[in-house]
Parts: sequence; structure tokens; C-alpha cells
Amino acid sequence: MNKTISILKFFIGWPLAVVAIIFLIKLFLPQFSSIQSKIDNVNISLLILSVMLFICYYYLRCYLWKKILEAKGHKIPLMKIAYLWEISEFKRYVPGNVWSFLSRVSLFSSAGVEKKVVGLALLDEIQLIIISCTLISIFCLPLILGSNQSIQLLRQMQIIILGSSAAIIIYSLVVAFLFQKRGLGSFKDNLFLPGYSLRQKIFLTLISTVTFFIFGVATLVTCLSVFSFEPKLFFELSAFFTFALLAGYLSFITPMGLGVREGIIALGLSSIISVSIAGFLSIFSRIVLIISEVIFLLIVLTFEIFAKIKKK
Repeated sequence: MNKTISILKFFIGWPLAVVAIIFLIKLFLPQFSSIQSKIDNVNISLLILSVMLFICYYYLRCYLWKKILEAKGHKIPLMKIAYLWEISEFKRYVPGNVWSFLSRVSLFSSAGVEKKVVGLALLDEIQLIIISCTLISIFCLPLILGSNQSIQLLRQMQIIILGSSAAIIIYSLVVAFLFQKRGLGSFKDNLFLPGYSLRQKIFLTLISTVTFFIFGVATLVTCLSVFSFEPKLFFELSAFFTFALLAGYLSFITPMGLGVREGIIALGLSSIISVSIAGFLSIFSRIVLIISEVIFLLIVLTFEIFAKIKKK
């Protein structure tokens, strides 16, 4: 049965992702000559800044995970957590986001964290990601409402936000009921991040929101390194890029949301710039994101190697 599911995920996941990427490439290839100058004249300073911001984003994701585990009674050094977290996250390049989850359970259980605790922590992280990204996404509404593609984008946004909200509400109600039944607090206190104090809930939500807003800013800076937007759109665009991330995160079929995020970015940007450039920017930002993650992986891997050498 598991083998059948894996095969289905492979044949459904990657072909859809490849088709989406091919579609985006075809959008800007006919006008590649006009885009070539932007690649040749890339602003290196902004490009380096965007990579640094993406690395900061990954670092904060690890810090958020560390704080979630600490709230559950497990104190692990940040760089050790960063190493295990990033290794598990890299598994999302395999079709189906579930592989990164399974890998994280396996890796952190080998580090002394019970599988049940890791599973609950993952649910808490998912809740934080969806809520914080949804809050940020609200601020891109003026950009979407003012675009020629507003109806299509609004429909996608409604489906994603309503779907994620429904999932969070159902999850919260079920967990709150189970916690109350076991005498682990009131129903109201366990609706959001059950088992955490109010102070911890506020702190984790704040860290998560800052983390994903930085992702949006990093994506904006990446685009600015090869293309200029009006400064008045910077905040809304940053929020829009976070919304595109949320859409990709909620797509469990395609690997790492590949194609979904790019499609929404291309559609959204096509209302203020040409379709070809919008398609190029969506792919270019993905490439820079992947490069940044590889750099982050090398950093945490280096720390892990030195830590092991130091122990010897």
C-alpha cells in the first residue's frame, strides 16, 4: 500500500510541477532578448542582500522550531536543531511535502525527542505558519484588488485562505476538545497552540509572522535586483510573495510547492508588468531561494562537522 502511494505521488507530483514550470518558461522565452539585459545588469548588492535575507529566514525557521521544542521540555543547541531541521526540510524536494515531516520525526527522535512530541510540534508549527502567513497575506489585498486579474486572483486567495482557515479551525476544535477531555486545560485556552502559556503563544506568533514577512521582503529584494518596481508597492508586494508561499506550502502534491508559488507570482505580477517578465521573476526568485537554502545547508553542515570534531 505504501509503495503504491509513493508511486502515485511520484507520477502525480513531478509531472504537474514540470508542466507548470514549462508553461512559465514558455511565457518569457519569446521575449528572452529583452530580459537578457536584466540578467546581465543584475544588481549584485541587492542579490547578495536577498540571499542574506533568505538565510535569515531559514535561521528564524530553525529558531521557531527550537522555541516550540523548548516549550515541550526539550532544550537542544540552536545549530544542532538547524542541522537536523534543514536536513529534514531538504526532503521536501521529493514529491509530497509529507516526506519532510516524516524525516523530521525520524531525525529528532534520534536526537532524544519522542516521536509523539515531534508530531505535536509539527502540528503547532503548521498552525503558526498558516496563521502568520494568512495575517500577512491580508495586506496584499490592495494590490490584488487593483489588478486586471483581480477576479481570478481573489478566487484563488479566497480558496487558499478559507481552506487554510477551515483546516485550522477544525484542527483547533478537535485538539481543544481532546485536551479538555483529558483535563489539560479549558476548551478556550486550547483552541490555539494547546499546552502553551499566553506569553508563549504571543511570542511564537510574533516570531513566525516576522519570519514569513522577511521571506516576502527577501523575494522582493531578489526581484528588485533585476527589475524595478514602484517604491509605493514594496510593502504590498512583500505581503503578496508571502501569500504565494502560503499557496505553495498548502499544495501537498507538488514537491516544495514547485509551480504553484511561481504560477501565482506570475499571475499577480502580470497586472503591473509584462507577462514574460512576471514569469521570469517567479522562476528567478525560486532559483535564488534554492541557492540560499544550499548555502544555509552548507553553513549548518560545517557547524555540525566542527562540533563532532570538537567532541573527539
